[in-house]
Amino acid sequence: MKTGLRFLMAAKRCEMADLEQLARTSALVDTTARMIHALQRERGLSNLYLGSAGQHAGEERLAQIAASQAPETALRACLDALNTTPTGMLNGARLFSRIAYVLHGLEALPSLRQQVADLAWPAARATEAYARLVGGLLAVVFEAADTASDPDISRLLVGLFNFMQGKEFVGQERATGAAMFAAGHTSPQQQQRLLRLIESQERCLEVFGDFA
Repeated sequence: MKTGLRFLMAAKRCEMADLEQLARTSALVDTTARMIHALQRERGLSNLYLGSAGQHAGEERLAQIAASQAPETALRACLDALNTTPTGMLNGARLFSRIAYVLHGLEALPSLRQQVADLAWPAARATEAYARLVGGLLAVVFEAADTASDPDISRLLVGLFNFMQGKEFVGQERATGAAMFAAGHTSPQQQQRLLRLIESQERCLEVFGDFA
């Protein structure tokens, strides 16, 4: 017959496992956020480069690509450390599918950078390609927040996600504006896109305010 002490020890082991999982989740969110920030900077410089037909931001873009290597390496190391066993993580199915999508996007990143370097793509296409990868990374943050066992931590992670999502809409607005500025002209479609991005920012920041 199992004693109360054995169940108490089992409870402590479960608590320790939850804390270790929470630490891994926090590390994943932190490294993903750093990668997102690096890609957002790279996207803005790529738009300046493409919008000016290669006349501006060339050296700055290359420097940012080099700076993006460190967060990418850290993110890959963090993903490698995740427990991928079927019972290793709450909500693992959705999280791991998001991670698989992100890894596919990271593998395609050198090709995207080469297309920009060769001026083979218009700024709008490059922006969309970067936005898809950033969107995938944000989805990882969202699913990671859903795996947090502590409700208070989960609430804060949801607030952080909405802050990051709002920041991404700001980044898209900046990238679109940079392309318009570099090209020296604008269009009604671009103006409408800016308005939609501003509205999306406001919604995300309202949620962030509620959860934070």
